[in-house]
Amino acid sequence: MLELNTKTELLIKILKNPRTLSTILQQQFNRVGRVEHGSVALPGIIRSGSIGGPDTFNVGTMPSAQQQITTGQMHRGHMPPLSLAQQALMGTINSSVQAVQQAQTDLRYVDNLPPLGHDLASRVWVQNKVDESKHEIHSQVDAITAGTASVVNLTAGEPTETDYTAVGCAITTISSNLTEMSKGVKLLAALMDDEVGSGHKLMGAARMLAGAVSDLLSSVEPAAAEPRQTVLTAAGSIGQASGDLLRHMGEGETDENFQDTLMNLAKAVANAAAMLVLKAKNVAQVAEDTILQNRVIAAATQCALSTSQLVACTKVVSPTISSPVCQEQLVEAGKLVDRSVETCVKACRSASDDGELLKQVGAAAGVVSQALSDLLQHVRHYASCGEPIGRYDQATDTIMNVTENIFTSMGDAGEMVRQARVLAQATSDLVNAMRSDAEAEVDVDNSKKLLAAAKLLADATARMVEAAKGAAAYPENEDQQQRLREAAEGLRVATNAAAQNAIKKKLVNRLEIAAKQAAAAATQTIAAAQNAAASNKNTISHQQLVHSCKAVADSIPQLVQGMRSSQAQPEELGAQLTLIMASQTFLQPGSKMVTSAKSAVPTVADQAAAMQLGQCAKNLATCLAELRTATLKAHDACGPLEIDSALKTVQTLKSELQDAKMSVIDGQLKPLPGESLEKCAQDLGSTSKAVGSSMAQLLTCAAQGNEHYTGVAARETAQALRTLAQAARGVSASTKEPQAAAAMLDSAQCVMEGSAMLIHEAHQALVHPGDAESQQRLAQVAKAVSHSLNNCVNCLPGQKDVDMALRSIGEASKKLLVDILPPCSKAFQEAQSDLNHTAAELNHSAGEVVHSSRGSSSQLATASGKFSQDFDEFLDAGIEMAGHTQDDQIQVIGNLKNISMASSKLLLAAKSLSVDPGAANAKNLLAVAARAVTESINQLITLCTQQAAGQKECDNALRELEAVRGLLDNPNEPVNELSYFECIESVMENSKTLSESALQMLYAAKEGGGNPKACHTHDAISEAAQLMKEAVDDIMVTLNEAASEGGMVGGMVESIAEAMGRLDEGTPPEPEGSFVDYQTTMVKCSKAIAITAQEMMTKSITCPEELGGLASQVTVDYGQLAHQGRLAAATAEPEEVGYQIKTRVHELGHGCIYMVQKAGALQLSPTDSFSKRELIECARAVTEKVSLVLSALQAGNKGTQACITAASAVSGIIADLDTTIMFASAGTLSPENEESFADHRESILKTAKALVEDTKLLVAGAASSQEKLAQAAQSSAKTITQLTEVVKLGATSMGSEDPETQVVLINAVRDVAKALAELISATKCAAGKPADDSSMYQLKSAAKVMVTNVTSLLKTVKAVEDEATRGTRALEATIECIKQELTVRAPHRPNRFLIVF
Repeated sequence: MLELNTKTELLIKILKNPRTLSTILQQQFNRVGRVEHGSVALPGIIRSGSIGGPDTFNVGTMPSAQQQITTGQMHRGHMPPLSLAQQALMGTINSSVQAVQQAQTDLRYVDNLPPLGHDLASRVWVQNKVDESKHEIHSQVDAITAGTASVVNLTAGEPTETDYTAVGCAITTISSNLTEMSKGVKLLAALMDDEVGSGHKLMGAARMLAGAVSDLLSSVEPAAAEPRQTVLTAAGSIGQASGDLLRHMGEGETDENFQDTLMNLAKAVANAAAMLVLKAKNVAQVAEDTILQNRVIAAATQCALSTSQLVACTKVVSPTISSPVCQEQLVEAGKLVDRSVETCVKACRSASDDGELLKQVGAAAGVVSQALSDLLQHVRHYASCGEPIGRYDQATDTIMNVTENIFTSMGDAGEMVRQARVLAQATSDLVNAMRSDAEAEVDVDNSKKLLAAAKLLADATARMVEAAKGAAAYPENEDQQQRLREAAEGLRVATNAAAQNAIKKKLVNRLEIAAKQAAAAATQTIAAAQNAAASNKNTISHQQLVHSCKAVADSIPQLVQGMRSSQAQPEELGAQLTLIMASQTFLQPGSKMVTSAKSAVPTVADQAAAMQLGQCAKNLATCLAELRTATLKAHDACGPLEIDSALKTVQTLKSELQDAKMSVIDGQLKPLPGESLEKCAQDLGSTSKAVGSSMAQLLTCAAQGNEHYTGVAARETAQALRTLAQAARGVSASTKEPQAAAAMLDSAQCVMEGSAMLIHEAHQALVHPGDAESQQRLAQVAKAVSHSLNNCVNCLPGQKDVDMALRSIGEASKKLLVDILPPCSKAFQEAQSDLNHTAAELNHSAGEVVHSSRGSSSQLATASGKFSQDFDEFLDAGIEMAGHTQDDQIQVIGNLKNISMASSKLLLAAKSLSVDPGAANAKNLLAVAARAVTESINQLITLCTQQAAGQKECDNALRELEAVRGLLDNPNEPVNELSYFECIESVMENSKTLSESALQMLYAAKEGGGNPKACHTHDAISEAAQLMKEAVDDIMVTLNEAASEGGMVGGMVESIAEAMGRLDEGTPPEPEGSFVDYQTTMVKCSKAIAITAQEMMTKSITCPEELGGLASQVTVDYGQLAHQGRLAAATAEPEEVGYQIKTRVHELGHGCIYMVQKAGALQLSPTDSFSKRELIECARAVTEKVSLVLSALQAGNKGTQACITAASAVSGIIADLDTTIMFASAGTLSPENEESFADHRESILKTAKALVEDTKLLVAGAASSQEKLAQAAQSSAKTITQLTEVVKLGATSMGSEDPETQVVLINAVRDVAKALAELISATKCAAGKPADDSSMYQLKSAAKVMVTNVTSLLKTVKAVEDEATRGTRALEATIECIKQELTVRAPHRPNRFLIVF
């Protein structure tokens, strides 16, 4: 028992001070004591003598005591051999150690930056680079601390239970991010103001972090067998060094109170765990079974260790707790504590039956659980809420959500009223909060504003409550529901007015967080991709990943700048719109990188690197889904103010260019790092086309009066102009001639001035749509901007030289316009020789122009000048030759003109290509222009020269070969517009010497699926492709189910995220069905998801191992739901309904992702109470979101829903008429006054005619919009109600003395009501169907029956007052009823029945 008390005291000491953890471990493995000096001699013992006689004894002393201490690792021969997983981890650690050593070497010196200017653009560049570097370093430090915490958590168990691949993944994450972080630190240190040594301090902190990482790597080596405390100490050092680095960088966590509270809560968990250990000790003392006693001791030990680990993990991630990955690691450490507490409680219950002691253990365990819950809730609150928005946040959220629910619940009065009650409570809370703030407000004006807004909100609430009462009293009345909807809209508007800033601020804050997380996730994915490159065995997938990473890396700075700008200027709308635009731009390259990363994972041989890349890709996909949703909502909140923002952006660019020009004048303008003359010139050329394109779109949208798309075009124009201005500055800074540099900036400023005016005029055109004068001004300004763009491009180096060459050719060509050619000055043979020589020179110069257009601007300038000079000489030779050919002189002059035109086109094509090498078809046009020059020269030479047979042809061939020789140096460039198969056919026609093997290969290629003419192979290929697709789908389902059984739900999360992403991908495919078709499938899938969510709630408690299959089913159902939702949104009317459907399906997707993730977590830890609660909460949220999807679908099917409501109303009318017929047959249907039937006859006829018109509208509504169909259905229900009322009044006025006539009359209107019910049903089925659909024929048949029954009613009304025809009319009505019944029972052969009387 003494040993138990000693162990318990040690455990408590560990909890109070985790550093003493090494005491236990060292006592277990390394019993160490001091060396003691003493004699080892024993007293001599005298024995009987030996046979050989007495023995001889020697007496002496022992040498002095010698001491020696040997340190080092245990010899490997005394340790068990490493497993394959441990060996792989050792390889990962060794490569990581090398990476850390390289980072330490790199961190000795800061980056050497070129001299930077002091103009505004240079200062902005520096600030942006500082912001970008800080963000990247922060995200990399986040990953390092999260990886460290992961190492701590993963290495907590026994070596045989450790997932060494996951440990390797965490170590790879740490080392790869440290490598990338060192690059960013070097750049940031060079950019930071070093007057106080901040850059050197930053470098020192980075070296400290690298050293701490090195210590961690050494401590976790499987061969080292280091004590656990060594690992925890190294991890704590990383946390400390990370915090120091962030503080030196100015990026430390700002909320110190949160960190202090976090550490205090962790200590509270430790204190509670210490008390639990004490209580467990008491149980162990009374345990009689030694085995059970040892179990209690072991469980208490594990509880202490996991708690110590939680405290260490808290210290590690505390500096970067704002990162979601760090929060996840802390939560994971908390779950380990929770499981160890449960194990300890179970061990105590098994060891003793003492109720009092077990009660104390349970209470102590409850305290630990509560302290742990407080800690995790503190973390989750930070993760979900961030900084508080204001007092009105929750109320406004509820109002916005509930009003949307009311809008989508049209047709369901009960649901609308239920939502109205929730809405009334939320608005009441908001009004009370506003009045309270008004009373506490010191500023009288602000107090009045708050009270006025509160009054408006209270009045709107009162109107909504009255409308809700009306809808509750008359649930079938569409007008009452519409009044409630309008009142809810008014309340929403009032709420927006009262709390607009709070709402917008929250949405923008959510976007800022989403942008930060998306940028961080992208940075992590890029680091993982670079780390995986060495072991990626597939070159194609590696290149695709590199390309996508580069595109994302180019987009991250804009996203970071937008986020930082929005955070720095929370009230500036321009900054918010910049963030929104950057987020929208980031989505596409981000999604492509996710796809590339997923494709590359299977080809990465290093398992740790592959796991890191896969995890990063999954995290990025989740972040992109959140960014997409946040961007959409923030854009809606900020409103259509893109035009004003674009105008402000252009004006800012103009100021930057003016500032750059002042630096040119002072000789201080310098290029930014990474800028060169050629790069900036190409950027300017390509961007000029983008500016022209966006401006054309701006003109079109403004002329059409479309404010939304005009704003989009203005935004795109401003973005293109920003790139243009940066390129113009770069060209100017790289130009050595001050005049040329100033000219470039002046021309760019002119573009900015004209663009600002153009955007302003576009805005005015929207304000005054259709104003001819405004449209004329818009066109004039656009023309001026186009001219300024051309001038700007012409200021590029080399462009002026090309223009001079073009002018020279034009001036020289004027010689061909004279009526009489100058007299010949040379002999014919000499003239012919000169023509051949100058033709060869011109042809060669044309090739040089083609070649130089792909080179530098100076090369193009030289080549174009040489070409114009050679053209001038060739033209003179041609004119001289024309003088010797009197008969063909006109043709010669014409050929010379053709050469002049072809030469000009060649220079223009070369100019265009040099400006924008990536322009579509530019290289092809240049090659065509060069061939045109050669061909026109050949035509002239053929006409003018006299040579031996075949000589002209040989010369022509040589010139053609000379012209195409340059193409052989660039075989990848297109030389024609033929397709692949057309080129193959051309080769077959012109190359008869191809070998038989090559021909066979060609035929085999044509036999494949790429040949559209091989129709006989298409079916087989299509069938094989379909079988392959089905097989892959089956494999994916099987893999998902297998993975889900182990809690691996990453694939399902990716599938759901991809399905969400496809909702917004471009233009949807052409719908093959109607909205009703897609609605039906969506309802089925939505209900299936809701049912599965309910099952998951149940299985989380009863059978967690079955959650994997249910999660897989949710994934499949959501994928189908998203696919159908995209089509339903495209076919919904109006467009707002489609937008609502997509939004609701998006939100459901987020809910499904969270639910699937929690299901996976629970499968990994089936007894984890936290995961169970989280899963149940997520499942409830999914069920709620499913109801919102169904409500949105119901709103999109307004006409069909109105048909259902109308049919229900008509059914009630028929039931009421049956009751009236019963009273009439009994002779109890008597009038209340002295009315006659004649008093009601006209009303019956008038109402019946109105019903016929409604019938026509119903038939037309089936082929029209849902809105018109709803109006027709509502009108018909209203009219039939009026008709039955007046018929009943008419029948009653006849008196109970003639019950038979009363019954005939009421039966007639009952037949009309029954026919209307069938017509409404047929209309509902035919809605949205094509004209040749069978349901349309059924609709027309039902309409005929309806008209027939109305006619029958009118005849009955007419015959009521004529007793002689009553019997005949009754018989006719009976016959008609029988015919209709036969038609209903045999609709496919309606004309085969003949009734004879």
